[in-house]
Amino acid sequence: MLAFLNRIFVGPFYAKNAGTFLVLILLAFGFLSATEHKALITAALGSPFFLAMVFVLWILYLLKTISFIWQELTAPEHLFLQTFWLVPTPKRLALWLAIQIGLLFPIIAYAGWMVQLGVHYQQWDSLSAIVLVILVLTVTGATLADYRLRHPNPDSLRLPHLAIQLPYELFFPVYWLRHEPLSLILTKAFSGLLLAGVCRLYPTDDYDQRLLLIGLLLAVLGHSQVGGQISEFENKYLLFLPNLPFSWLQRLGRYALTYGLIWLPELLILLRNCPTDIRLDYVIWLWLTGWGALLLMHSLSYGRNIDPERWLSGILATFIGGLLAIMFGVPVGAWLIAGWLGAVGVWYRVSTHSSTP
Repeated sequence: MLAFLNRIFVGPFYAKNAGTFLVLILLAFGFLSATEHKALITAALGSPFFLAMVFVLWILYLLKTISFIWQELTAPEHLFLQTFWLVPTPKRLALWLAIQIGLLFPIIAYAGWMVQLGVHYQQWDSLSAIVLVILVLTVTGATLADYRLRHPNPDSLRLPHLAIQLPYELFFPVYWLRHEPLSLILTKAFSGLLLAGVCRLYPTDDYDQRLLLIGLLLAVLGHSQVGGQISEFENKYLLFLPNLPFSWLQRLGRYALTYGLIWLPELLILLRNCPTDIRLDYVIWLWLTGWGALLLMHSLSYGRNIDPERWLSGILATFIGGLLAIMFGVPVGAWLIAGWLGAVGVWYRVSTHSSTP
């Protein structure tokens, strides 16, 4: 039964958040060496405030796992899991604990590294706090998952209802904000903090504009799950949309406006943290390049039942290929043209093939 539940919860969770995990892995191990990691962990072990900030990040990650489990339990295709509550309580809670350990594995592994260094430096207070927090997070996640199983209420915490008429371009952003706020916050936080950090890092050494392009690439890949979320939203609430009399170009234009709204906070972050020796027009080109790349990923994923492992492999290959191209000096203008032309070409092909009887 555990293997079956892992295929429903653990595997899809990592596949759905593949872009976010890729960004985290690249930030953690691509830009920081093992020595720098040890220095950060040592600083956290010796600073209650720094350690508390780490715990806050872990709590946010726990909330993301809980939100995912609650969504899966209420998904129409998983309603059969309501019979899971018939399993004896001790066995059911043990299974939930195993699932939660699988979902929390990244922070558990990192906590294990922190515990190892805590023992080495004899930081017993910090070590005890880390172990206690991990236990509390695991038990809390399992308890809340079991609570939703026993109380299958599809309603969740939402923002107050506003009775205003929205244009189509705002349908998904508003839905994302109201129904999946944690996913929105984490996605934009990762992207925004990454771009701000790269802009702040730029003047500290002899970096060139390739550093900004690498940061842009990671920020865009952090949005790799958004195309799938839009497809799920439309398949659930807008089943009539494919039958509306819109041309392929009109449909693409509407999605372009939607992604422009989603990508707008990054423009403000880039303008606010723009290095002094970087021209303003270059920042605008960067943002437009990211906008086109998001639209290209949407065109590639829209309406397709893509295997999560294949999608993750594609993201990883995109990062490696993009990184190599950036290091060889491909300018931002080339990325801009490739992104927008690629989005238009792929969307035209998808639209014409789907309309062919």
